[in-house]
This record gives sequence, C-alpha cells and structure tokens, in this order.
Amino acid sequence: MQEAFLRKDIGEGEVQTTEMLYCPITGTRGPVPNTAAAWRERHRHTVWEFNPWTGQKRSLCDIEQDPDGRLLLPPGEVPTAEWERHVLQLIRAEGALGQFRLRGWEGRLDAQRLIVLLRKGEQSLAFRLTEPKDEERYYQLLRLEVLRFALQ
Repeated sequence: MQEAFLRKDIGEGEVQTTEMLYCPITGTRGPVPNTAAAWRERHRHTVWEFNPWTGQKRSLCDIEQDPDGRLLLPPGEVPTAEWERHVLQLIRAEGALGQFRLRGWEGRLDAQRLIVLLRKGEQSLAFRLTEPKDEERYYQLLRLEVLRFALQ
C-alpha cells in the first residue's frame, strides 16, 4: 500500500498538505516543521498524541492504530477515493477483529498497512487485507468462527 493518499483537487501529493497548527507530540501551537511530511522526516518514529490541525488529544485506540497520524484528515481537505476505501476497509476489519476477540482470539490490526495478526492457542495467522485473497480468507475464517459458535 502506498503511504500517501492522492488528493482529488491537485491530482498528486499527500492528503495532509494543510499547514499544521499544533505540535503532534505536545499539542502546543507552532510546530516546526509545520507540514506533516516534513515533520515525519525530521521526527522519525514519534507518536502523534495530538491532532496537529485541531490540537485535540487523540484517543489511545487512535494512537495504537495510527501512531504517526497518517490517517488523520485535516479540516477542509477533500478525501480521495483511495483514502475513503482505506478507511472503509479499516472499519470493517476492526469490526471483524472485535468479533474474533469475542470468540477467544487475540488480535492486532496495523491500520496503515491493513495487516491483521490473529492468535488463538498455538495458532497464529496473518492477513494482508490489501491482498484480495487474504482479505477473503480473513472474512471466511470469521464466518466459520461465527458458525462454530452458533452450533455450540
């Protein structure tokens, strides 16, 4: 999966081109540098605890799923079809992961790369949801788990 989602209005570049107003780490005004791409380049491997466009503290769940804020959409920026597809896949995968957890599985979802890691007992599975066959296997396994639960 590519790391930047293309903008509709300019045809190329990252979605997150709006100037950041707040520091993603501290939430204070006036981050340096003030663009998302430049910030990530300078401050590699930092966790974005604040939304740099609104200054709001991010939830622990949001931080866990998207540590460096790549899925944040700045106010006023138009989401692309690719970004919308990614977010829809992410929502579906999270819902399915919740169902797996109800059935005794442990799991983790990498929100940026759309990779699900599942574990139950000695069994460990990985699914790349950007690959159609892996995505189908993920949801087939969920259907089997729901059926197994219903038949117990």
